[in-house]
Amino acid sequence: MTRRGDAPSRYGKSWRHTARGWIVTASLVAGLGGLWPDLAGRAHAQPAPSGGNAAARPAIDTHPRLRFDIGPDRLARVVQAIASQAGVLLYFDPSLVGDAASDGLHGRYTLDQAFAAVLSDRGLEARQDRAGSYHIVRLPATDSAVLPTVQVQARPIVDNADSLVARETTTGTKTDTELLANPQSVSVITQRDMQARNAGSVVQALQYTPGVQINNYGGNEIRNDWIVLRGFDAKLTGDYRDGLSQMPYDQIRPRLPTYALESIEVLRGPSSSLYGQVSAGGLVNRTTKRPPDQPLREVAVELGSYDHRQAYLDLGGPIDAQDSSLYRLTATGREAGTQDEYSSGHRYRDNLAYVAPAYTWRSADTSFTLLLHYQHDRNDGESRSYYPWRTLVGDYAYDGYDRDVASAGYQFEHRFNRTWTARQNLRYQHGDMTLRNLYPLALQADGRTLSRYLVDASEAMHGVALDNQLEGHFDDGLGANHTLLLGIDFRRLEGWQTYKQGPAPDLDLDDPVYGLHLPVPGTLSTFLDVKQTSTQWGLYAQDQIRRGDWTLTLSGRHDRYDDQTVDRLEPARTTQRDNAFSGRAGLAYEIVPGVSPYVSYATSFMPQPGVDYAGTPFTPAKARQYEAGLKIQPSDADALYTIAIFDLRQHDSLTPDPLHDGFNVQAGEIRSRGLELQAKATLARTWDILAAYTYNDVTNLRSNDGGQGKTPIVTPRHMASLWLQHRFTEGPAQGWRAALGVRYVGTTWIDVQNTMKNAPATMLDASLGYETGAWRFSVDVTNLTNKETVVCRNDRLNCRYGIDRTVMATAAYRF
Repeated sequence: MTRRGDAPSRYGKSWRHTARGWIVTASLVAGLGGLWPDLAGRAHAQPAPSGGNAAARPAIDTHPRLRFDIGPDRLARVVQAIASQAGVLLYFDPSLVGDAASDGLHGRYTLDQAFAAVLSDRGLEARQDRAGSYHIVRLPATDSAVLPTVQVQARPIVDNADSLVARETTTGTKTDTELLANPQSVSVITQRDMQARNAGSVVQALQYTPGVQINNYGGNEIRNDWIVLRGFDAKLTGDYRDGLSQMPYDQIRPRLPTYALESIEVLRGPSSSLYGQVSAGGLVNRTTKRPPDQPLREVAVELGSYDHRQAYLDLGGPIDAQDSSLYRLTATGREAGTQDEYSSGHRYRDNLAYVAPAYTWRSADTSFTLLLHYQHDRNDGESRSYYPWRTLVGDYAYDGYDRDVASAGYQFEHRFNRTWTARQNLRYQHGDMTLRNLYPLALQADGRTLSRYLVDASEAMHGVALDNQLEGHFDDGLGANHTLLLGIDFRRLEGWQTYKQGPAPDLDLDDPVYGLHLPVPGTLSTFLDVKQTSTQWGLYAQDQIRRGDWTLTLSGRHDRYDDQTVDRLEPARTTQRDNAFSGRAGLAYEIVPGVSPYVSYATSFMPQPGVDYAGTPFTPAKARQYEAGLKIQPSDADALYTIAIFDLRQHDSLTPDPLHDGFNVQAGEIRSRGLELQAKATLARTWDILAAYTYNDVTNLRSNDGGQGKTPIVTPRHMASLWLQHRFTEGPAQGWRAALGVRYVGTTWIDVQNTMKNAPATMLDASLGYETGAWRFSVDVTNLTNKETVVCRNDRLNCRYGIDRTVMATAAYRF
């Protein structure tokens, strides 16, 4: 017999995460002062035992997926490499494999999947004994005949649902890549994380994530997800779902409930080398729920503050005995008010209907997933309370917001062989919206009478997004493994906007009167009536080169875009056509298992509509970023610790033309520099911790609006958060969990000239939950102390109050 697998294990080091995890977490939160001495003192993993004593190595957990990059070779060498990389002992009779050749193995697999991928088609199997060692044996003819065809997938699913911390992501590279090997800041909010905090919206899910500013438009914004990444607005150009742009069109932006999602991934920094036109600060990708391998049936109800009532349904599982057809149906409906209440007793509404069927068909080498979605939002539009009266500016008899969005798409994948895999992702989307709102105009001389005007708007859009990918894994013969990605994508959006405005009655802030019949017939005038068409073609390539513990990522992309705007009031047509090239280069080095410093450089572009005084269309704004960081992720712990520093600059942005009123020139430049710290871990099996700190120095380096050398409005320099949860696993409190969170947002400027400030805010959140059998209960409180916060933009006329204390009680049952 031949014994293999004596090489040192790459993942075999003992991270005593119960004790050391607390140390690393505390060190990071305190500034990482004690981190490096602890790491420097670690030795490399001990080698596997020699000789015939296979029992010397304990059994390992085969659930975690490992990355394998093993080139074509003799089958004997390939299985030896799998065992060596996983750190297990492998026994086999050489006559079983003979001189058979293998295509190698590339991708992320559990150990059982890895052995099956190279052995099953030869009628062989690797079986684990009680000591944890593996033996290659020949399958009986009957076993071979019924071998499941779907056990080894071309692209193992990135499944982070049961973990607080994700180990890999597709958003940063469009390939299944470990976070440690990705040379860019990526945060993944898993389903377990969202559920533990009862985060009902995407902005709530991102509250404890570094580098992300939410609710900069006011905490009670219920129409859209307002998200800023590293000081740059990402609510439109950084809005992604399942790897494709959601194609948001002004007010038509699908605000998906988190119950519809498996995870949320935040990619910070320029990302045009894979995605084309995108915010300089990065993007947020929402991954929707997929059909599960196991039967799933869940119902839930939620009751809460302000007459909140919501119901949930989640069904799914295999359809046939072969598990080749799967389905899922996710739905939720909500009728609720908000904290904004008129003196007459009427509340702002926040109603929702959402349904998303999904179907998957798969075989050994092919998978097809159909994703459908319909969503209806109905609320009372923008909530504006005049500061400091907190009197609502609108009118319940007039204000309203209705939005319908539907989409249909698919994700198709086919594996040609163990080297090449093709994928195609497509989504068609349609939406329409109507909006009616009253807005403040000016405070009159008496100090209590507010002049107002009204807006009546409608929008419609439809669009398609398509991404074609070809992924290859190969060995270059020089000791390096390559993951090559080639792609071409396309998206086209057509949208229509019609906006009207008119006078509205004044409002007495001390004695407001509501329930007016508006608008007055014949007083509305159209001030915007346009049709817009936007098209983008992109051709991109990426190579992830791995040699030993080094990973070099190189990517480049060429885009061609065409934007047309037809002004039906003039009438006039404006056309913008241009090309753009974007790139990224990054290097990561795993100095010891689970510890990876990295550096990267990336660029991005963003088209800018309009023309200058001479009638010349504007060229895209360009951005570039330098980033360096450190990622720590123990292989045997549910934990991730990250540090990132960056210098991000966007130039050629628009700023007012100093010579011609009403026109812009491309002379603006913005610099964003900062530090981001994150600790996310499960410690001692019962403690969950989320800790984040952001320092972000954003400055207008060049501007003609009086803001040169100043900080952009509503941009905090400091943000911090801490969430600590304890689960009771024994004793009389078994099944209970309790959590407390604190969030801090620093001072921000109200105006461009930096003369007025929004005050800093510290908020407390709390959660109490209980699980028994198939039941799950929770009570969650946002803003525990009911602290009043307010965000003003540009002046004191444009202010919104933050979320008041909100209590939600949820009961869920799985059957």
